[in-house]
Amino acid sequence: MSKASERTTQTIARLREEKPVLKGLIDAFEPIWLAQRQEVDRLQEQFALHSMDLPARDPQRFSQGVSLLTGGDLAPLWPFARECSASLLQHFASNSQLLPKFDAVAAFLEKEQDKAFSNDFLRALLDMDDERMATLVEGSDEERASITFVCEFLLSTVLKAFTANIAAGEKDPWTLWTQGHCPVCGRLPAMEWLGQPVEDDNNPYLLKGGGRKYLHCGMCGADWKYRRAVCPACGSDKKGVMNIFYATSNQSEHVAWCSECKTYCVGLDMRAISPVPDLDVMALGLLPLDIVAAEKELTPMCRTLWNQL
Repeated sequence: MSKASERTTQTIARLREEKPVLKGLIDAFEPIWLAQRQEVDRLQEQFALHSMDLPARDPQRFSQGVSLLTGGDLAPLWPFARECSASLLQHFASNSQLLPKFDAVAAFLEKEQDKAFSNDFLRALLDMDDERMATLVEGSDEERASITFVCEFLLSTVLKAFTANIAAGEKDPWTLWTQGHCPVCGRLPAMEWLGQPVEDDNNPYLLKGGGRKYLHCGMCGADWKYRRAVCPACGSDKKGVMNIFYATSNQSEHVAWCSECKTYCVGLDMRAISPVPDLDVMALGLLPLDIVAAEKELTPMCRTLWNQL
């Protein structure tokens, strides 16, 4: 079992212990999370073996806030997404509440698509462009929603493998990135987290204080540093624009929200959490925060399954 797989397993166990009210959702998604983690591990090895990578980082484009996949051809990713469906789709098939239109999804994935369609479809998926998706995918709204849900999960699996390989090869691959949207896929963050203390490079016996803010992309898994006082969504840096509230007495879990654009993302304070969890699994555990944020009429910075329930 890889370290990442072990982290996923530990995080699921933690959720079961700490969030018993979410048992039904945890039961439904546990096999899906574990299967996805296995697919990410497999693709990481495959991509590394064949020296496959995302477009090279261009310092000039990065300085202009252009993500790696912006404007690029996404069609080469589609065969890998379909490949993942062989092991992942079965876990959706057994839950009609989770995926009411399984047959429509299976038929869509079986159909051969040309490169132009594949690129347009994945771009609409990545950009969460519902209007464009409606012109690309035939069928009822419910069928289209099921296809979008599963295909986004498949694309996410592929992108997480690429991003994990980049992170494994470099200590801080996104050090030049200063934007609120993801340096890889361009999405706004699904979560923020505050870093744990780290060893001082000049004195291994001392720890730096921690608390540095990172943003996490739920689509591709990228994590990048960001300024604590600036809104990732609208870019406002007015004094006091970013605010935090807690839904419970557990202050390691919070909501960060912008008083200018009224958007939010859930967050974790890693200084109070050990071991480091699988953030995409932990996102389910923060569902109560999403509910409170909705009651306060805040809008998610990035649409996710959990904040749309």
